[in-house]
Amino acid sequence: MADFPAYCADLLSKAKAAGFSVLAERKLDYGRQFELSDGGGAKATLSCYQGKKGFSFVVGGKHAAVLGEALGGGVSAKAVPAGAQLDPFNLGFPRIGGDESGKGDFFGPLVVAAFYVEEKGAAVLQEMGVADCKTLSDAAVERLAGLLEPGKLTKGGIGHVIALMPRDYNARYADVGNLNLLLSQLHGECVNELMLRLDQVKKRLVRRGTQGPRAVLIDQFATSTSALATALNLPPGCDLVTRTGGEADIACAAASVLARAEFLRALRALGAEYGQDLAPGAGPPTIKAAREFKKSFGKEELAKVAKTHFKTMDSL
Repeated sequence: MADFPAYCADLLSKAKAAGFSVLAERKLDYGRQFELSDGGGAKATLSCYQGKKGFSFVVGGKHAAVLGEALGGGVSAKAVPAGAQLDPFNLGFPRIGGDESGKGDFFGPLVVAAFYVEEKGAAVLQEMGVADCKTLSDAAVERLAGLLEPGKLTKGGIGHVIALMPRDYNARYADVGNLNLLLSQLHGECVNELMLRLDQVKKRLVRRGTQGPRAVLIDQFATSTSALATALNLPPGCDLVTRTGGEADIACAAASVLARAEFLRALRALGAEYGQDLAPGAGPPTIKAAREFKKSFGKEELAKVAKTHFKTMDSL
């Protein structure tokens, strides 16, 4: 594989061939960013990254689509979504954002994630291109999750992920009988584990002048927050906030990226275990895959790869 400077140079060569020139260059965490212009008023940014999974790039700015096309298009050339804001709900810093993935997917786990962010870290996340996972390709989600590194304190913050695999999911759902209650419990477990992790790195945080989170923002999944508040049991001075479209907040957006990436990883692992592709969602492709799985392994085995209380079971 070419080295990172050569990777950047190749992209800039393609941009130059399309009429773009470099106006400015600066260092990013995990890479370099170039401000480009075509001399006719079209401006865009090219952010190049080097991570554990190799090199990648993201384009942003008003004319990102033009630059992306010049660089060959594809998922890596997707413009940085403008949806994730540093503090759209005026909650202050530091704070924790939480989100989930797999709630509407027949196959695979239910995943919840939480991410702690400070003000400087929020700017880093935005710079990296972190946004609501629904606005990103799966490839971009997995690249960003690799940079965020759950469980490790990075310049962007620190995250934690819990994946409830179907074997355990079906048992716990049978106990509680309510998906929103189960989600509340999982969010509570995830945030509490993240709080413990924050305690473990307290000395490093104190040196940076950091206090405990002022708020925990969870993307709203229920009209009542009583079960969630009970599960979280937040300390004094830390408020629970739920919002629809919570992923507009950079902390929730980071959590959404971690949750989605873990869901995709776990879904692939389950498919590899049985030697069969397991389609996400709950539509026709999923029903087809479920019928094929049932034919090969029997209906009872579905409890090991799928959420059996879904109406999808009635279609089999």
